Parts: sequence; C-alpha cells; structure tokens
Amino acid sequence: MTFFLGTKGNVRLRRATSTIIGELADSIDSADVNTTLNRLSFDSAADNLLTGDRVDISTTDARGLLFFNVSNWSSGVVENTISAYVNVNAAGGLRFFGTFESAINNTRANEYPLVAFVGAPVPITYQVRDVSSSVLGNVIDYTFATDREAIDATSLSDKFRQLYSAGLLSGSGTINCAFDYTTSGVTETPLLMLQLIQRLDIGSEFDCGLYLTDKAVDAGVNNVFYTFQAMITKAGVEVRAGDIINCAIDFVATGEIRLQIGQLSEYILKEDDDRVKLEQSLDFLLKEIED
Repeated sequence: MTFFLGTKGNVRLRRATSTIIGELADSIDSADVNTTLNRLSFDSAADNLLTGDRVDISTTDARGLLFFNVSNWSSGVVENTISAYVNVNAAGGLRFFGTFESAINNTRANEYPLVAFVGAPVPITYQVRDVSSSVLGNVIDYTFATDREAIDATSLSDKFRQLYSAGLLSGSGTINCAFDYTTSGVTETPLLMLQLIQRLDIGSEFDCGLYLTDKAVDAGVNNVFYTFQAMITKAGVEVRAGDIINCAIDFVATGEIRLQIGQLSEYILKEDDDRVKLEQSLDFLLKEIED
C-alpha cells in the first residue's frame, strides 16, 4: 500500500536517530587548534559533521579536553566530556556553541572559547545525536510503501511453518522537495537531506515521521502517522531552465515500522501526572555561513 502527501500531511524527522549514534575515534594535536579563528579540526570532521549537529566529545586522557577553556564547564575544572552544537566551515573546522541557533547563525559572541596546548595529542571519541523532531520544509510530495516478504516454508513441518508464514515487513519510499538552504520558523531545510547521505563513517540514518494528518495543521483531526528509522539510499537533484530546483530522496526503513494515532512522544514519563520535556533544538534555520 502506498500513501501520498495530502492537504493535512507533512514529514517530520530527526537529523540523527533517537539514540546516540556513530561513535568515532580521532585525536587532537596542538596544530588542530586555531585560537585566532577559534576553530578546532580533526581528520574525520569534514566527512561526518554538519552545521547544527549536536556532538558529544569525550576522552580517556588524564589531562581531559584541555583544548577547551575551563570556562566552558560549570565545575570550574577541565573535564573529559563536553556536549555542544557545531558550526562547520568548508575545511571542516569546528566552532562550538551552547545552542542550535547560535551554531547555525555562527554567533561569535556565544562560541565556546578554545585554548592552545602543548604535549602529546589528545585521543577523543565523538558521537552525533539529536533529540527533537522538526518538520521538513518545502515538501512537494512523498510516497511510502510497506511490503510483506513471502517466506518459503515448504520444507518445514506444520508446527514450525506457522511461525514463519506471516513473512517479514519492510518499507521504502521517496520524498520530493523544492530545494532551499534557508528556512524560517521550526522547519528543517531540504539541504539537510542532501547532506545526510554524505556522512561517510556514521551513515545516513535518521528518524522519520510521515504524517497523513497532523493536528498542528488542522485542529479538527487526529495525528495519523508512520514512524520508523530510515536510511537514505539515493539523493538527486533536478535543475531545469526557468524552473525551481527539485530534490528527490529515496530511503528504506531500517527499524520497526509503526502506524500510530496520537502524538509523537518527546517526553520523559514520570511516576506522577507531570512530564519533563526533552531538551530541544531551537529553530532549524540553515544559513550561508562566512568566517
């Protein structure tokens, strides 16, 4: 069965999965720290990190993350872990910020200061994570098909055949967008979909919510939506004279596919009737960045 975008539907996504993914190892030496531009670089950053990503960096070195100024921690001492949003320049140099908005806009007044150091390189591991889903902007249409794979059970006895006769559920689809690299409000830019497939080491997985009806769009309806983890398998653009640039993103579902009615959960459950909202990225406003 295939579903097309209607008047009340939309696409929501997390730029990573709901859990921390893609732990990679690298190292920082003294030449990787540029205190003039306040940028840090390491070998795999340009291939895996995008402006606006939230990155957790940690080290097992007894010196801690000594290339960050001690003022970046409330404890007043250099620690061995830090979590920040990154702004990435064309060479893969990173600036670190406390909020998504500051990272996207490259707000120098809010950057985390770096300091020079001497001595042996500092080994690090880093992970990319995202905790909030946002609406994908400029969507023209999407298709999503779920298929149940038939399993040959002729060689099994009746007892075991019953366990396998249902088959395996899989899903795939395509999202078509009008290209843009700047958006407003809380929408995610289509540029991100083209960038995700470029993550070489940590892959192009993301959390996807395909809404058939959205209460935020029409207060008179319930939310009806598919949720699943997905991987981008193909991304292309169409450029024609006198027309807008279109993007086509093919994906496959890599996890459980659920058709839900209700609200996409972004809350932590408590024993009482109250709830604690998860930390959220701010407005997804991708802009052209200049140093």
